[in-house]
Amino acid sequence: MPSDLLARGRVSDVMQPCQTFVSPSDLITKARSVMRSTGLRTLPVVKDGKLAGIVTARHIMRVTSTRSNIPVAGLMIPPRLVATADENLAGLANDIVQLEVSIAPVVRSRSDQTLIGVVRLEDILRHIAKSPRSSKLVLGEIMSRDVTGCSPDDEIPRIWTLMEETKYSGLPVTRYDRRRHITEVIGVVTRSDIIRSGATRLSEESGKGRVQHSPRVKRIMRTPPITAPPSMPVAEAIDLMLKHNIGRLPIVEDGALVGIVSRSDTVRAWL
Repeated sequence: MPSDLLARGRVSDVMQPCQTFVSPSDLITKARSVMRSTGLRTLPVVKDGKLAGIVTARHIMRVTSTRSNIPVAGLMIPPRLVATADENLAGLANDIVQLEVSIAPVVRSRSDQTLIGVVRLEDILRHIAKSPRSSKLVLGEIMSRDVTGCSPDDEIPRIWTLMEETKYSGLPVTRYDRRRHITEVIGVVTRSDIIRSGATRLSEESGKGRVQHSPRVKRIMRTPPITAPPSMPVAEAIDLMLKHNIGRLPIVEDGALVGIVSRSDTVRAWL
């Protein structure tokens, strides 16, 4: 039975100062550079201290030119989720998971959009890790057995599209072992990896004749993969995901991929 850890908490318990943002007048190339250097997929757009909108990797990656005069104001959108510091933490956690957003800007009040902080999924995970229950609950109890993976030879544009369609932040890169009749995890590829590499932009320009071949997953995937057994306590898994900045943890037993646990799966166990 879920604990009341989140139910009795407030947004102020987990919110962090907003240290990374862009302004409406900044060029979109600056926002893309910030995303590459930080690994963030969503940036608040701030004007005169107030929340003006957000800009996402999905929109930025559509701009294929290395040099562009498009300002952030031309691509920013209203945030899907905004919170205030005194709101219930369980409600915010549920909204983040249901809306599948990576950031919730925190404003002074509904009538005063002054940005005072942000809450990301990892902030909620750190809060959950403090619960004694997180040391007793194991990954096998919350993992999904329906795993979407990819091949090292898949083209990155297809994988980026798959991530957009599924809202997954990353995918295990797998290989089938015919001798043992198991699916092995040989690497991981994430949205952040793709953004940092610029591979999507390069592949789109290949359609314009500027690049001859679309890049493959094996070019940017992380190896060796970070995996966990079904018996690992959730508290340890949270530490592992935060330490390595990964959003999804492949679950491996006797060398075979048997499931996957995302940050959202972990939060759902507390809702």
